[in-house]
Amino acid sequence: MNVNLAILVGGKSKRFGFDKCTYKINGKKSIDWIQESIGDLFEKVLFVGKNDNIDDSISDLRSGFGPISGLEAAISDSKKGVFLASCDMPFVKREIVDFILRRINGYSIVCPVVDGIYQVTHAFYSDKILPDIKIEMLRENPSLKHLLLKCKNSLLIEEKELEIFKEYKKSFYNFNSFDDLNQHF
Repeated sequence: MNVNLAILVGGKSKRFGFDKCTYKINGKKSIDWIQESIGDLFEKVLFVGKNDNIDDSISDLRSGFGPISGLEAAISDSKKGVFLASCDMPFVKREIVDFILRRINGYSIVCPVVDGIYQVTHAFYSDKILPDIKIEMLRENPSLKHLLLKCKNSLLIEEKELEIFKEYKKSFYNFNSFDDLNQHF
């Protein structure tokens, strides 16, 4: 498959208080949980965003804009589509990511919707969307959600389609505190 995995590692982790990417959960870094679960589904794994604790991370082309800036950097660097994953989603489920990847079929974006929320940091983005990302970056508050809503060639995967997977919501869970982690361990 001609898709890379782009793990966003550039957040400030203000609410958590530590670098979420390298924080160890049951002895493994958050990013290692993600790589071990889904890394082999992709040609290459990219770490995107400024993070002094991770070697070989790809810096955002424009800092301070959040996940959309990481997406821009990942697609610009790899020149192919990416599955975007946030480092604070260590419970990503392989079967759900595989389900998303099998739905690409020429779409520019394939994004699940869970609990009425667009899961934009658990979604596929084609390299063909790069010009739209550059336009979105010109807005005052660029966002992945706005990019998705403006995209004419996107596929939203409704929650009812994901219900076939056991504990599917766990794949979309992100942590911002120790209490969040304790709920899953």
